[in-house]
Amino acid sequence: MNAEIRESNVSSQTIDDRVLRFIKRELSKEGAYLLPLRLFIGMGWLRASAEKIVDPDWLGGTILAAFLEEKLAGEHVVFPFYRTLITDVFLPNASVLSWIMVIGQLLMGAAILVGLFTNVALLGGLFMNLNFILAGAPNPSAFYFVIQVALFIGGTGAIIGVDALLGRRIRTPLFVAKVGIRSWHFRSKERALLGLTILSFSLATYSLAHVQTYDPGLSVEDPAMLLTVLFTLSSLQAFISYLRQQPPGNASTS
Repeated sequence: MNAEIRESNVSSQTIDDRVLRFIKRELSKEGAYLLPLRLFIGMGWLRASAEKIVDPDWLGGTILAAFLEEKLAGEHVVFPFYRTLITDVFLPNASVLSWIMVIGQLLMGAAILVGLFTNVALLGGLFMNLNFILAGAPNPSAFYFVIQVALFIGGTGAIIGVDALLGRRIRTPLFVAKVGIRSWHFRSKERALLGLTILSFSLATYSLAHVQTYDPGLSVEDPAMLLTVLFTLSSLQAFISYLRQQPPGNASTS
């Protein structure tokens, strides 16, 4: 009996040691300091989805339609193409769009939280936050936008996440998060970062053309100004990450 107890204790201690070594190894990876932000964003999307699921007015499209009509009436939508999109597409299909948002936020939250196809989920989150900003609701979407760009570039989903396993088979960083540089995915990561740099800079330029005011006290509420700043920061962040990429073997040694 005592031998069985000792054997059970040894087995339990071995498992504990493996778990501790796994956590230590994961937290030693590059970008591990961003893990709390990943958990924060994942839980944030799950909370947003849960709030909508229990609200029948939201699922029926009533709240979303009222929100869009209020933003249009208050002239908070500064981009002409987006005003047309709201009028011709979003409002006539408010109930369908409400369901898409609920399901999308639920899937994004779960995926980011467990690190499963994290980069797809982050791109979805960025797209949704971008739409909120375009609709004239920058708070807190602008804050989330910056965080999700950092998580996407940092490959945080591969830290204590399923993407660490999926990344062995799926090479493109647009689908799964990757940490560090591997020769078999270097070029795809390099191209993705350069493409993100160019796209973000182009969107910043377009947004700048629609800025309504440069008054420091009022510009924080101007969606065009916010998008100009956010896309400029995203472009710089992606370009710096692009410059830091070096194929294995090319780094100088001392």
